[in-house]
Amino acid sequence: MSRGQKRVERIPAGWVEQVQRRVQAGHEFQDALREVHTANAELFVLGRQRQARRPRKAP
Repeated sequence: MSRGQKRVERIPAGWVEQVQRRVQAGHEFQDALREVHTANAELFVLGRQRQARRPRKAP
């Protein structure tokens, strides 16, 4: 997408395989990034839960 709009480009037949490999690599990268973000979010939640259980020290 570009500026919220779908964008379609015509590519020569000779480029199809190379472009498909690049698109697949991009999808794999995005999947890995989602996993990292999910793990970070889970660690954040666990940290907050742990912090909430700990009694606060008096000043």
